Amino acid sequence: MRRWGDAAFVSARHVSEHPELWLPGALAWIAGAGWIPFIAAVVRPPTVAELTFLGAGIITSGSWPWNAVAIGAATFGIALLAFGLIAAGNATLLALLSRRRPSDIDLVRLLAVGAVVALPIAVAVPVLLVSLVEVVPGEFNAADSPGGPVLRSIARVAPLLAVAGGIVILATSLAMVAGALAVHGRLGPMVSIRAAPRALARIGGPAVAQVAISAVAHIIYLGFAILLLGVLWAPIGARLGGAGGFDVAIGLLLVGFVAIWLCLVLAGGALHAWSAATWSRLLVIDASEGT
Repeated sequence: MRRWGDAAFVSARHVSEHPELWLPGALAWIAGAGWIPFIAAVVRPPTVAELTFLGAGIITSGSWPWNAVAIGAATFGIALLAFGLIAAGNATLLALLSRRRPSDIDLVRLLAVGAVVALPIAVAVPVLLVSLVEVVPGEFNAADSPGGPVLRSIARVAPLLAVAGGIVILATSLAMVAGALAVHGRLGPMVSIRAAPRALARIGGPAVAQVAISAVAHIIYLGFAILLLGVLWAPIGARLGGAGGFDVAIGLLLVGFVAIWLCLVLAGGALHAWSAATWSRLLVIDASEGT
């Protein structure tokens, strides 16, 4: 733990002294999970009745199943866009950590690394969605029981949800390590992917600590951002939904809300940059010890 603590402390100091790292980190953060607090605060969650009506409308529509295919294709397109933004942010961030200008080849390497490492996620998520499709109709059509259909559906697929979450955490950690090897060592994508598990094994306990602590830190920060933006949006949403309509006071509140959200995005970028810097430093220490 001391080795990890030294690397984490030095990385935190480095990131705090170099705010240029925050912007590429923020790009990767907002494309990955940073959009969730904004949506959770601003968009009203649908009721059970609305979800039931929406699901029934999709299934009973004359365009079924092509409407579901269109929804899936749109979701896949958005995921590809987010994937590209994350790769661009990480490529720029890792190049800056190497104290050089980012290049197109860095982005190509990160895209290739991410595409390979994301394959387990590409399998786990559809399996989870198929399980939800099988479970949800029965829960929504069942008689009323404690918990409601949404919570019961989540509880039914909780083991798969936990496995999918673990796969996402491990895959993103492996992608960061392989990406750092590709950018810092200027290695090819497949070479860096094959080298990543060996590098993690050599680092040992500090690598386990980094995976766990980084994941917990990101989850805690995400929860904090959701809670803060939810509290800030509550009076704004109430006034917008009231009879008074839009006025100067509402406009000032909206400007303040957006400003705080952008600050949270930058802070999330700094957290992401700290994680990348810690991985980079652990890999550098491992390389120096191996020589």
